[in-house]
This record gives sequence, C-alpha cells and structure tokens, in this order.
Amino acid sequence: MAISINTNLAANQAMASLHANQNELDQALNRLASGSKVDQVTEDAEVQRLSAIIKRFKSAKANIANAMSFTQAQQGYLKGVADALERMGELAMIANDETKTTDDRAAYNEEYKQLYSFIEETVTKSFNGRELYNDEDLMVSAGAAAADAATLNGINLQHGYADGTTWPPIATDEDGNEVSVEAVNENLFAFYEVLRKERDADGNATGNPETDISTLAKARTILTKIENALLAVSRYRATVGAHQSSLEGHVHQIDVAIDNYDASRGRIQDVDVAEESTRLAKYNILVQSSTAILAQANQIPQNVLRLLN
Repeated sequence: MAISINTNLAANQAMASLHANQNELDQALNRLASGSKVDQVTEDAEVQRLSAIIKRFKSAKANIANAMSFTQAQQGYLKGVADALERMGELAMIANDETKTTDDRAAYNEEYKQLYSFIEETVTKSFNGRELYNDEDLMVSAGAAAADAATLNGINLQHGYADGTTWPPIATDEDGNEVSVEAVNENLFAFYEVLRKERDADGNATGNPETDISTLAKARTILTKIENALLAVSRYRATVGAHQSSLEGHVHQIDVAIDNYDASRGRIQDVDVAEESTRLAKYNILVQSSTAILAQANQIPQNVLRLLN
C-alpha cells in the first residue's frame, strides 16, 4: 500500500468503523433509556395502528359497561313491578271473599290503587335520558370496528293504554299486519289490561285503574289478568338477563382481543433488556477500540517524515 500525506486510508476506515459503532452504542443506550426499540417509521406506524385498535376496544368496553348499567336498571325496576303485581294479586284474592264487607274491600282497594300508581310510574322510567320500556332497540358497540355491535331488544310496557283513543293496543304480527296485542301476546295484553286507565265521560284519566278490587266481581275479573301480567313481566326479566349474559360475553371477547393486540404491539415496541444490555457492552468496547485504532492510524503520515529524513 502506498504511503501518502494527503490520503490516510487506514484512518478513514477506522473513523468509519468508529462512527458505525458509536451509532449502535447510541441506539442501545436510547432503547434502554426509553424501553422502546421502535426507531423506524414503518415500525412506528404499525405500533400506532395497534394502539388505535386497542383504544377503540377499550372505548367499546366502556360502552358495554354503560349498557350493562342500563339493563341493571331495567332489571331492578322490573323486579319492583313484579313484586307490586304479586301483592296486587294477593289483595285481589283477599277481596275475592264473600265474607268480606264493602268496607273491607275499600281498604284493600286503597293499597291496590297505590300499587297500580307505582307500576304506572315505573314503566315510564328512563336511564341517562333513554326510556327503559318504550320498545326501542339499542345498538351497543362491542368491538373495534363499526360493524361490531350488540343489540338490546326493546321492552314495551308503554302501550296504547296511556292513550284514551287507543284500545285495544295494536301490535304487528309476523306478516307485518296490525293486530291486537292480545292476538300476539296474551300475557302482555293482560299487563296492559291491569294498567288500563279509568276515564271519565270526557275521556280524561281519573288516576285510578279501569278495573280495581272494590267489588267481588271486579276482584274475580282482575285475578287472572294479574297472573298473566306477572308472566309477561317474568318473560321480560328473562330477556334482560339474556342481554346481560350477552354483554358479559362481549366483555370477555374484548379482554381477549386487547390482550392479544397488546402482545403484538409489545413484540414490535418493547425492548429486550437482556439483548440490549449485551449490545451495549459489545459496542461500548468496539467504540473504545475503534477510538484507539483511529488514534494509531492518525500517526501513519508521520512515517513520511522519517523517509524524508
């Protein structure tokens, strides 16, 4: 190899090695300091994409928690309605006794009307501005994609009994035809009959039920209706229970998805401390050795002076 003053190939090569080793050392130090090994645009974009998916899953999980609270409110109020109907049936049975006087039945009827008012108020309850029993289906996000959704089927306890001009209440059969609720759901129709409002000659609600237990005949009439109404409420409680089970299943699926996406993100992003510590020690030594070699390579041009002498 020629000896020259202007070009020191050995020093240039040593300097290139020093720069490369220093870059590797800096990278190892940065990864250990940050805990992240992402240092390329493509990797960073992938990590960001996975993070966005995880955040959407967590938001969906929060939505499901709200939907669960919604169903718990439904279930709690339905239990109150069932308890009230049960007591109303008990009072109707007590009134269905020929040994009871009119005054006896009037006393039982006062409690009966209070329970009626309680149910009438309960079926109009809402949760966070959304009515609980107006037959409206609710779609709840249940995943990271817009198409991932759980459906809460509506519960209808607010039918036409509230409207003096609509009796019997109307429903839609399987063929899409309008028919009486009685033809579609006899038990639900009984519930509406129990809650049917009494109206005066002008069509205004009096605040009392259409059928109470003030007489022996009325008590006997309402007994079967209350029994069927209880069956309707029990069916709706089972529906709400099924909704809750479905929501719990979606929560479990989301938890599994979050764990797996988080693991995928971790494999791209998280630094292996043992591996990076080994790299740090390796390149620390190489930087020191490259520095020493560069110092020696810089002494090579001085050999020209010896030749000139």
